[in-house]
Amino acid sequence: MGATDFALNSSLARQVWEPGLAIEAEDQQYFRKFMGTGKNSVIKVQQDLKKTSAGEKITVGLQMKLSGDGIEGDADIEGTSAEEGLSHFPDAVYIDQRRKSTKSKGKMSEQRVPYNLRKMGRDALGVWFGEDYDQQMMMYLAGARGVNTNFHFPLTWTGRANNAMTAPAYTVYGDTTGTKASSKADLAVGDIMTLNTIERCTAKAETTSPLIRPVSDGDSGQFVLLMHTFQAFSLRGATSTNDWLDIHKNTDGQKSLVYRNALGVWNGVILHKHRNVIRFSDYGAGADVGAARALFLGAHAGMAAWGKNGDFGRYSWNEETDDRGNRLVITAGSIYGIKKATFNSLDPGVIAVDTACIDPNA
Repeated sequence: MGATDFALNSSLARQVWEPGLAIEAEDQQYFRKFMGTGKNSVIKVQQDLKKTSAGEKITVGLQMKLSGDGIEGDADIEGTSAEEGLSHFPDAVYIDQRRKSTKSKGKMSEQRVPYNLRKMGRDALGVWFGEDYDQQMMMYLAGARGVNTNFHFPLTWTGRANNAMTAPAYTVYGDTTGTKASSKADLAVGDIMTLNTIERCTAKAETTSPLIRPVSDGDSGQFVLLMHTFQAFSLRGATSTNDWLDIHKNTDGQKSLVYRNALGVWNGVILHKHRNVIRFSDYGAGADVGAARALFLGAHAGMAAWGKNGDFGRYSWNEETDDRGNRLVITAGSIYGIKKATFNSLDPGVIAVDTACIDPNA
């Protein structure tokens, strides 16, 4: 049976390739397992624009807890400190279109290879969009571009779609045995990721105001620590064999997506690693210590929104030719926005964890 062919930019072609691109891009997204519409998702997907299909901005609010004393018995409450107004702090995520295209080398080049150019284009664009989304999310949550060399974005990048990056509100630094760094300039090569570093993150999360809420996981809540690959290597080297076995076995039988490909769990913190966690090269007193910013994440650490009835990503698909019909050009795009959640200049779901980050093979 011959392969089905579609006319250039036909509606049937879009029906076939647009959904395929969405699936491919979603499969390539590392952060997909942390995304959801529930209030306890690490990345909260805002759906207001999905309902209206119009607008470029979604505003959300964080309601603060009531505080202060109450009143006893039948005493009048009106006009006293026990009568407390509700406090809300707003944040907003903006959406904009982002596009990428591929171009064939020409009909003669197509003649030489038995490949389906539409499928090749879809696969390549799916990988690109998945990586593009993850790189943006890494930078937004870290509040910095860093020096990562494999990113699509220039070193001067500060955000897109009116969603500006913001510096961390809370930072925990790496430590050696019995000693912890206290600042960027104070960080030394030996101030690495340790179990003590993780414990200090949990202590910080449980005592901030507002509290950093754990991610929902059945009847209990867990935090997430996303480390750079080299930070995870240092952690493993600084951890006893018995402790590491306990870390690893704590993921046995867990079905929630937040455990997918996790290294393990330590005292309620799910440990993950990824090569694209933001890195730096200018820490230490001499600005010559390599570092990375791991992300200690709770609920609603980040926000994401799509336009035009998007559901975790919807893509446009356009085909045309140039060079007088000799080259096929495929362009895909998506209308979306992502950012770190920030209310009243505070981060209700993220702690930056800055430690030394040394390539073990250097």
